[in-house]
Amino acid sequence: MSVCDLIVKGKNLLPMDKTMAIIEDGLVAVSGNDIVAVGARNDLEKKYKAREVIDVGNSIVMPGLVNTHTHAAMAYFRGLADDLPLKEWLAEHIWPAETKYVNENFVKKSSELACLEMIKSGTTAFNDMYFFADITALTARQANLRVMLGEGIIDFKTPSCDTPSQALDKAISLLERYVNDKLIKIALTPHAIYTVNKKILIKVRDLAVRYNLPVHIHVSETKKEVDDCKKKHGLTPVAYLDNLGLLNKNTIAAHSVWLDEDDIAIYKKRGVKASHCPISNMKLASGIAPIAKMIKQDIIIGLGTDSAASNNTLDMFSEMRACALSQKAHNLDSTILPAREIVKMATINGARVLGLDKDIGSLEIGKKADIITINLDKPHLQPIHNLYSHLVHCVEAQDVDNVIINGQVVMKNRGVQTLDEERILKDVKKFNGFK
Repeated sequence: MSVCDLIVKGKNLLPMDKTMAIIEDGLVAVSGNDIVAVGARNDLEKKYKAREVIDVGNSIVMPGLVNTHTHAAMAYFRGLADDLPLKEWLAEHIWPAETKYVNENFVKKSSELACLEMIKSGTTAFNDMYFFADITALTARQANLRVMLGEGIIDFKTPSCDTPSQALDKAISLLERYVNDKLIKIALTPHAIYTVNKKILIKVRDLAVRYNLPVHIHVSETKKEVDDCKKKHGLTPVAYLDNLGLLNKNTIAAHSVWLDEDDIAIYKKRGVKASHCPISNMKLASGIAPIAKMIKQDIIIGLGTDSAASNNTLDMFSEMRACALSQKAHNLDSTILPAREIVKMATINGARVLGLDKDIGSLEIGKKADIITINLDKPHLQPIHNLYSHLVHCVEAQDVDNVIINGQVVMKNRGVQTLDEERILKDVKKFNGFK
């Protein structure tokens, strides 16, 4: 019998592999950071014993959720400015608040709150774009939370950088610091075409090619963005970025709401990945992205929450539900985007968006052990006819009981092991900058 470090077993195992099969009474065996066995409990219990066993009984055991677009350190701006259009929300409220309040300490405290919220709602990896990215990276590492992130690049002075060139230098410094890190990956994160000039975008392109880095950027989030780009450049934002050579398989295009048929064809041709943020897009009245059309063209799409300032949570289960309902209503088609497809967007396809699908996104031998368990012994989760439907339409963040990231138990029976929840919540209450 082989000895491993951890066994997680439960009534319903959803590996999210190519078969999309559900294993009844399943087991996952973990050695170090890696999954060494996945399958039926009766078979594997004869082959493996572990130093720690988590038996979750009537639960779902599945891969952790992957949040493909966040601004984690904006958690302290939750609810600061609501019921506003994007331009007014950003220019008249968020940017002034960032100028006034954001510093290293703010980012540390706010990132801690975001990491705590993500862990408690089953997110095991997130893709971030904000200022003082080095502080968010250190916070995520402390939380043992997987992250891809970059220093926010924007034309004007930010809380962390005087110029966009300085932000690019910070990004390369981050890359050098975390080149072999098990949990932290680096991307280049220019904000958008309307906040980053052509010269800097070309520098981003060249650095991305030189260092083989992902480029994470907001694209065609609003109709105004598209109209302004057409007026200024005679092109859609997608065509403009394509002309600059910025669109390829390493591009993560956040939002992608206002895409025409030609834009979608460019995404397909270049292998661009998209992050769909339905709640933020609906809340800011930006629109509803043509997700169904994109999926028909085999474009890889993940789900993102955007920031807690525009969502107003970092709950990926809410995002799954919003994605399903908005697409069905928008397309007047109740059969569109079945639940299994949406769970894929939150797990394995999210990992594909980040280029991490060889390591995470599904429970398979050789992959990293990023695992969550969901307690089904609750009134709103009974009876059960379809587990995928339950995950999209019934499960809530607080139903997540256990979280394992890179083989480490990060949350056990709702208690987070890597962060001081009591202290983090006290810090939020102590912050009185907005008063």
